[in-house]
This record gives sequence, C-alpha cells and structure tokens, in this order.
Amino acid sequence: PRHKLALVRALQSQGEIVAMTGDGVNDATALKGADIGISMGCNGTDVAKEASDIVLADDDFTTITKAVAEGKGIFFNIRNFLSFQLSTSFAALTMASIASAFGMPSPLNAMQILWINIIMDGPPAQSLGVEPVDDKILRAKPRSANEDIVTRALLARAVTSAALIVYCTLKVFSNELDDGNVTRRDTTMTFMTFVNCDLFNAYVCRSSTKAFYELSLWSNPTFLFAIGGSILGQLLVIYFPPLQEVFQTEALGLHDLVYI
Repeated sequence: PRHKLALVRALQSQGEIVAMTGDGVNDATALKGADIGISMGCNGTDVAKEASDIVLADDDFTTITKAVAEGKGIFFNIRNFLSFQLSTSFAALTMASIASAFGMPSPLNAMQILWINIIMDGPPAQSLGVEPVDDKILRAKPRSANEDIVTRALLARAVTSAALIVYCTLKVFSNELDDGNVTRRDTTMTFMTFVNCDLFNAYVCRSSTKAFYELSLWSNPTFLFAIGGSILGQLLVIYFPPLQEVFQTEALGLHDLVYI
C-alpha cells in the first residue's frame, strides 16, 4: 500500500491529475490519496468502495474511458452554453446602454426583452447541452484542473458576437426610425432582427472549434426542435392578434422578412 501511494504522490508532484483503480483493502490508501479514486463495484471490498470517489458498477475499465469522454463533452458544451448566454446578455445590455447614453428611444419594450430572455434563449441554450462533441475534443489531452471555465477566448467570442448583434439590430432600428417617433412597426422590425440574430448566434455557438458552415444540421435533433419551436413562437408573437397586443407588435410583410 505504501508503494502505491508513493507512486500517486510522485505523479501528483509533477502536476499530473492521477486516477487510481483498486478493489482490495491494500488499495485504500492510494485510492484516497489520488485525485480520483475508482473502485470495483462487483468484486471490490467495502473498504475500497468507501475510500474511492467513483464505484464501477460493472467492473469494466472501458467504462472509465466513456466517463472521461462524457465529462469532456459536458465541459465543452457548458462553455458553448456560456458563450451563447453571455453574447445575448451583452447585446441586450449594450443596446439599452447606447439608447440611454444618446437619448434615443428604447429599441425594444419590456415584454419583448422578457420574451427574448425567457422563451427565445431558453430552449436553444438548453439544447446546446446535448450537442454531440467532436472526436478531436474527446481525444485531446487533459486540461489543467486550475483552468477557468470562462477564458479570454470565450469572452472575446461573446463580445464579438454581441457587437455584431447590436450593429445589425440598431442598423435596422435607425433605418425604421426615420420620423423620430417609435411605432409598432419600428419595434417589431427591431425585435425580429434581434431574435433572428440570436437564433443564428445559437447555431454558431454549437461549436467553438468549427465554423458554422462546417456544422452538421442534423447532428443535434434537440437543437432543431428548440429552434423550430422558437421560430413558431416568434411568428405567433408577430402575427397572432392577442399576442400582438401583449407585445406591441404588428404583422410584417414578406418584403420585411426578406430584408431582415
């Protein structure tokens, strides 16, 4: 037992993240000292199970590799989720700040902002959590245990996406605001532009290593259902009279939709 623990300590001293597998009483100290102790569920002793962090229910070592791959996929998708949520939040806050700073009327009303935050962002963001991860990510070397989940690259990506959303939305808003008075058509055009940019941003955020045109459209059915539901909901908000009154929108023509 002493020698096993010494090997664990030696690897840890070199900055390695050490996983230890064992099934007997003599493995308990090394299982406890390792970063991740893994014991056997079928043939392992109670002492080994108590000392470990993970118990393999099937005593199959290939299960460990599957668990590692699953963990990498979850971490990768969490970052994609954060990139999408941060970019959307940055865009909404920036638009409101610009409007206030320059004395402009608000491009979106309160109900439209609430719709974007809860309905439009919710299902697409959640569907990013089940996005299949590329094999290159799964085969990558282990990351540092001290690595931040929000990195500079992630923030830069979120800020650039937000800037593009803000530019496109305010461009449409300024074009519609030709008489200085905010009408339902003005806010509807702005609202629709922001939502379209947001949905495209969700599609782009499916991967941080591939361009949007390299992504398979059918690899994540949950995402397709989420986007389809969001589009249907948005069309109801624009064209269903009771919802038009709630969100202060009006029906747009085909030319408007093509323009957006």
